[in-house]
Amino acid sequence: MISTLQPNRVRRTYLGGGRIDAFCGTVRGEGASYTGRLAPNAGLSLPTPEDWMASTVTAFNGSVEIEGEGLGRLADGRLVKDAVGSLPILVKLLDSDERLVIQAHPTVPFAKARMNSPVGKTECWYFLPGTAPDACVYLGFKPGITREKWVEAFEEQKGMLGMLHRIPVKAGDFVFVDGGVPHAIGAGCFMIELQEPSDLMVVAERMTPSGRVLPDGKIFGGLNAEGMFDVYEYVGLEYEDLCSRYVRRTGEECSPVQRILSPELTDKFEMWKISGGACLPLGGDAAVAVVTEGAGAINGTAVRKGDRLVVREESDVFIEGCVEVVLCK
Repeated sequence: MISTLQPNRVRRTYLGGGRIDAFCGTVRGEGASYTGRLAPNAGLSLPTPEDWMASTVTAFNGSVEIEGEGLGRLADGRLVKDAVGSLPILVKLLDSDERLVIQAHPTVPFAKARMNSPVGKTECWYFLPGTAPDACVYLGFKPGITREKWVEAFEEQKGMLGMLHRIPVKAGDFVFVDGGVPHAIGAGCFMIELQEPSDLMVVAERMTPSGRVLPDGKIFGGLNAEGMFDVYEYVGLEYEDLCSRYVRRTGEECSPVQRILSPELTDKFEMWKISGGACLPLGGDAAVAVVTEGAGAINGTAVRKGDRLVVREESDVFIEGCVEVVLCK
C-alpha cells in the first residue's frame, strides 16, 4: 500500500524552510500547520525549517511545547502511528538558512540507561539540489580535544566550532553521524535526514548564530549540567580519517538502483536512490519515499517531485517514468 503524506512542518530554533516550500511547490508558510493541539499560551514564533515525514515521534523544543507536534498524518487525515504503527525510523526534509548550533545525540546504550528511551539518535544526511555552493557541515572532534577542554569551552562559550572539522558538502553527498559525535549543520544545506525515531539531543551553544537564546531544557536535553557532557564521545580523528569513516560522495554514480547508505556504517536503517524502470525488494518492510526529481509512478501510484509517501506491506517497489526517488527504511 502506498499512502501520500500531509505536510508536517516542525518548529526548530534555526532559520530556514524556503527550500522545502520550493521543493514541494507550496506557498511560503503553507503546510506550516501543527498536527497537535496548542498548549495554553503556546507561542508559534519559532521557524519551521523541517518537514517530518511519516513521523511517529513528537518534537521537543525545550520550552513552549505543542501537544502532538511532529506526528505525521496521511493524506486522509489519520495519524501515521494509528494507521501504520510505530516506525523504526524518522525521515525529515531539512533546510538551513543559518548554521545550526553544535549538538550531539545519544547512543542506544546511553539513551536506555540515562534518557528512558529504547532508541538513541544515530542519523545521516543526503544532500539535495538546492544546497548552496559554499555549504558545509561540522563533524567530529579534532585530535586532542578532551572532556575538560570541551567543558571549559562550553562554560566560556568560546572556540567550540574550531574544535570540530569543517566538511564542504554539495548535492549528492552523504554524511553519517554516529551517536555521541558532535556536529553542526551549516547554512545553505538542503537535505533528507534519516535517523533513529527520537528527538534526543544535548546542545553546546546557548545562542543560535541569529541571536536566539536557547532554554536550559533544550541545552541539557533532559539531563543536568554535568550529565550532558556524558553524551559526547571524546574521540578525536584526523580530517582524512573522519571523512573516510563518515563521508561518501555519491553524486557521480548513475545506477538506477543505488544504495546510498552502506551496511558497514549501520544496521539501524537503509537509504536507497532509485529511478524509473528500477525495482527494489522490500519484503513487506515499511518505508518512507521522497520524490526528488521528475514525475512518474511508484507501484502504480502517480507521483511528482516533492511528494512524500509511506510504503507498507509491499514486497517490492517499482518505479515508472522519468523520476528519481529516495527511499528510507
